[in-house]
Amino acid sequence: MRVMTSSFASLYDWGPRRPARWSPPWTALVAGAAGALLGCNAPAPPEDTGGTDAPEGPCGIGAVVISSDYQSTSVGLLSWDGAVLSASIASSASAPLVLSAPLSGDVTASTMPLRGGRLALVDRSASALTWLDARRGEVTGQLSVATGFTANPQDYIEVSPVKAYVPRLEPNLAPGAQPLDGGSDVLVVDPEARALVGRVDLAPAMAGEDPEFHPRPSRAALVEDSLYVLLTASTLSFLETAASRLVEIDARDDAIKAVTLLDGLHGCAGLAVSPSGARLAVVCSGSFGGDATANLAEAGVVILARGEGGLVEERRWTAAELGEGSPGFSVAFASEDTVLLTTLGHDAIGGVRPVHDTLTAADLSGGAPRVLLRSKELPFSLGEVRCAAACGRCLVADAETDGGVVHRFDVGAGGGSRALVHAGAFHVDPRVGLPPRYLGAF
Repeated sequence: MRVMTSSFASLYDWGPRRPARWSPPWTALVAGAAGALLGCNAPAPPEDTGGTDAPEGPCGIGAVVISSDYQSTSVGLLSWDGAVLSASIASSASAPLVLSAPLSGDVTASTMPLRGGRLALVDRSASALTWLDARRGEVTGQLSVATGFTANPQDYIEVSPVKAYVPRLEPNLAPGAQPLDGGSDVLVVDPEARALVGRVDLAPAMAGEDPEFHPRPSRAALVEDSLYVLLTASTLSFLETAASRLVEIDARDDAIKAVTLLDGLHGCAGLAVSPSGARLAVVCSGSFGGDATANLAEAGVVILARGEGGLVEERRWTAAELGEGSPGFSVAFASEDTVLLTTLGHDAIGGVRPVHDTLTAADLSGGAPRVLLRSKELPFSLGEVRCAAACGRCLVADAETDGGVVHRFDVGAGGGSRALVHAGAFHVDPRVGLPPRYLGAF
């Protein structure tokens, strides 16, 4: 086994722990550190446990929990109260019975939930989409989005039964060999036909920048007829970055409507929509210019209000205002005026004491951000956070506590960060104990 060093170049050389395709720096740092800490003899994922007959309510059915040691993946289902609905509806061990391509160790869920008991998994390492029926506990289809190169898809946003969008992080330096192979773009997919039907070129969104900077689209969200795509904007090596951007695409004709520069913020990878759809939250880790420590001057969280004239910045918190670490890769609205986010800790470096991960709440109405949860010892332990604001529930993945749990926080009367109360920690599948990393909703 190879242990990750502090050199950023080592992110490309993790040995057996490295996913087949590299994701943004913050994801790679998590994967590399966790792989070094978990050891080389990880257990195989468990057998599948089928679907769920839980009813659909105002917040859908529940949450998708993706557990991974960055070699193997298991996908479980929880209710928003924390009850296990299916310990492992699919996993890397599901092939060859139900998967034409097995899940890799680098899988995430779509930012926007799919209704009707359906799930969409984004396999970044395999450059593939996997659709599942949570009722029947079955994989209903898979689709490669590689088009001749390792595309590293980051999200899946479904507009209708016959249209969806897939941001692809990686550029293709030799396009033209296959249709739709431009790269660093937004691919248009027909979910019903399981076909690739178009692409949105994001190069115009980088106008005025050095051509060495690629758009690098990550998360995306659909609000009415507008698709908002978050661009991380970096060079091929990821060592140099430009300011991140939010691109607004008209979902009716796939045309770019507007580009909002997130001035001073780099490495933005987390995106959330408020319950009303009137606001967007973006979380930015800053650049990682050669080591495992982010440039905190380029990190922060920004709230943008949607209006007829486009996006307007409403509130911003710097990394210093949020605590000691860099903002992570996940953010969610606990209510219309309160956001939850994770921050990234780090080991002791050069005699400086270590910094713990945190789950932090921040109110738009004012007051200092409030830390709700800290990692115990290991950095890169707290993962994705998801909220069902209509049901007053928020969940956060914790890979460290008791072998890996999902924490539940309830939103009390009056809302705001002070109303958030820890309401339990839940094991998804203790049979093997793959630690939870990512969350989705369905």
